[in-house]
Amino acid sequence: MKNRSDASDPLDVLQKKLAGFGEFSLRKTYYPELQQSLEDLRESEAFLKNIVDNIPAMVFVKDAVELRYVAFNKAGEELLGYSREELLGKNDRDLFPEEQAAFFTGKDREVLARGDLLEIPEETIKTRSGDDRILRVRKIPLFDVEGKARYLLGIAEDITDRKRLEEQLLQSQKMEAIGQLAGGVAHDFNNILMVIMGYGNMLKMDLGPDFPHKEKLEHIIKASERAAQLTRSLLTFSRKQVMNPQPANLNDVVKQVRHFLERIIGEDIQLKSVLAPEELSVVVDSGQIEQVMVNLATNARDAMPKGGILTLETGETEVDEPFIQANGFGKPGRYALISVSDTGTGMDEKTRLRIFEPFFTTKEVGRGTGLGMAIVYGIVKQHHGFVNVYSEPGIGTTFRIYLPISTGEFAGNGEGVVPEPTKGGSESILVAEDDAGVRKLVLEVLTGFGYTVLLAENGLEAVEKFRANRDSIKLILMDIIMPRMNGKEAYREIRLIDPDVKILYTSGYTLDTIQSRDVIDEGAELVMKPIQPLELLRKVRELLDRQ
Repeated sequence: MKNRSDASDPLDVLQKKLAGFGEFSLRKTYYPELQQSLEDLRESEAFLKNIVDNIPAMVFVKDAVELRYVAFNKAGEELLGYSREELLGKNDRDLFPEEQAAFFTGKDREVLARGDLLEIPEETIKTRSGDDRILRVRKIPLFDVEGKARYLLGIAEDITDRKRLEEQLLQSQKMEAIGQLAGGVAHDFNNILMVIMGYGNMLKMDLGPDFPHKEKLEHIIKASERAAQLTRSLLTFSRKQVMNPQPANLNDVVKQVRHFLERIIGEDIQLKSVLAPEELSVVVDSGQIEQVMVNLATNARDAMPKGGILTLETGETEVDEPFIQANGFGKPGRYALISVSDTGTGMDEKTRLRIFEPFFTTKEVGRGTGLGMAIVYGIVKQHHGFVNVYSEPGIGTTFRIYLPISTGEFAGNGEGVVPEPTKGGSESILVAEDDAGVRKLVLEVLTGFGYTVLLAENGLEAVEKFRANRDSIKLILMDIIMPRMNGKEAYREIRLIDPDVKILYTSGYTLDTIQSRDVIDEGAELVMKPIQPLELLRKVRELLDRQ
């Protein structure tokens, strides 16, 4: 197809045709109207071309016989990545994969046969760079003066980004629903776990090391602890779990994760661990760091469908200015390092750069949420660390997590900080708890260490019990959300009786649920269920001894 600039001047063409009639000139002043009309036509054509070129959607025209492109606007060039010269005269089979080309051609024939507008809500088109774009297309035939379809006009709007936003919104709503469900389940589930873990640990203390079924009891306790960790993981996934950083040896955290991964990673994947010989003292929420490694290991497993090697490695590194300049991230200092490496399919550079984006997933629809790596990134950032990834297609992937080395004292026996011996007492404690199983457990734990316990099943009863025993009660252990009167309301009434009484709240609900209901005073002491008996005893003693 010739460009306008290549064609002869219409006036010159017409002049040649009229030359046979003798001396005749269109350039003479006898024909100024014709010359002006042609100039107006050129301007009108250029104006319309400019309008079409600047429409923010792909506009194209095909001939009605061979369906070859005869016109294309600038937006179409930019979308597909081809120049107009490369597009004009081609048909869809020259430009796109066979399946896509067959779909486009089928729709074109349908439009021409119907002789009317056809709207295609979604069709996928592959660009020159290999990207798939989702288009909303309208096609309509263009007729000549005899009513015959001569051309097909198409207008295509790129809705790829809009579709991604819709998918993200859907995922966000799904995750919000999961989060609400998790918050509700956590309350009852944590009460149940507290009873199982509590009585299990009490039996362990009472029966001693020579108990013949000690190993079975240990299995029960370990299973309940894993169930508690599962609850924390679910709440972390739904972004409803607060951090509880504690001093830890990073090697111990990795060992714990390895035991878990051995059961879930798959028999065709070899799991290796290379731990630093020295202790790596960090202050972390161990449950959340475990979640990070489980997420990375799950990704690695999916990247090795035919098996491979998954390696967990720890070490220590110094991040200095040259490191920051070379890598473009980090802050100077000493860091504990976790590396999670696989021998899987790997990622290209484009995927690697987007790997931590929320809702970005390389898995097929229904298999990935696009949140696993975003959670990894968020948890590491919360710990004042950073994470990066190295990957090559066909070779594998390595994630490196940098966590600040703790400068505080750390017990060097591989078991974490050594707790102080648990102390009892003789004070009177008011326990307000609506769950009968938890109420009975707390009664046995506290009385077993010498305390006198008064029980209440709800907030209103707690106020009445305190009013009747105000001179003897030294501490109130109260669930936050209870029937008839919640913990905050009950404590407000109790403070009118004695403003100096001490209180320790407990709850199986998530912190965001508690805060959204405004049922706890800012700065109040709170322990989250399930809480171990010895931990509860230490917290009770700490508050009683506080001046």
